[in-house]
Amino acid sequence: MKRINFGMPDECHAILKSVCALKGINMNDYIYDCVHEVFVKRALEDHQIQQIVLAGTYQPGTNAYHLKELILKEQAT
Repeated sequence: MKRINFGMPDECHAILKSVCALKGINMNDYIYDCVHEVFVKRALEDHQIQQIVLAGTYQPGTNAYHLKELILKEQAT
């Protein structure tokens, strides 16, 4: 799995850390879930993102594979 780094203001980091502690989830998982949710929504709405996803070949069971299947299903309706 690839890692990414990004900056966040101290006060936002403190809130995020508190929310994650409250919910019993680590920050990496919480941020990944948030990004995943927004990315799927945008992929279903944005034709350019759809083309990028559809052009790829993905291992069955991966998130990318499921996203491609979801886009294909949406296009069929």
